[in-house]
Amino acid sequence: MADKLNIYLIGLSGTGKTRSGQLVAESLGWPFVEMDGVIEDRSGKTIPDIFKDNGEEYFRDLESQILEEVAKRGGRIVSTGGGVPIRSQNRKTMNSTGLVIRLTATPQTLHKRLTVSAKRRGRSIRPLLGNDAPIQKIENMMIAREKAYSSANITLDTENKSHQQVAKMIIEAWRNNERT
Repeated sequence: MADKLNIYLIGLSGTGKTRSGQLVAESLGWPFVEMDGVIEDRSGKTIPDIFKDNGEEYFRDLESQILEEVAKRGGRIVSTGGGVPIRSQNRKTMNSTGLVIRLTATPQTLHKRLTVSAKRRGRSIRPLLGNDAPIQKIENMMIAREKAYSSANITLDTENKSHQQVAKMIIEAWRNNERT
């Protein structure tokens, strides 16, 4: 077991886990782990290609494996893929090795953020939502994942907030939690 706990950021795509997490890591001087990036680096494939070539189950197994590795290290800011909390074992791993912070926003805001992000990237890395991330699909995913996401220690609303504001909220939540 790691000496220092991790801060795990969970939530749907578009809630700000990666960019806000990077800012938290810079501010605290901790390493930052973006799980989807690690998976793409290790597999040598994009996430949509992993889904297409190997299936969702294979992808979820890779997520669980990387989460276990990160959990053992400790002292990291971890941007999880949106589906990581679906597996109960992943929720147990995160809750036993760190502070789990859920980031939220309305489906309309997520839709807007995701469509802008897909255009900026020139591709989507969200195989379950697609490039256009329809609001109805986002709402359905929110409902389907509610139980998994509700396992978080803290929920922070990112609606109408900059990445800097969200990062400050995460750090404040971590500092308040550290004292308890």
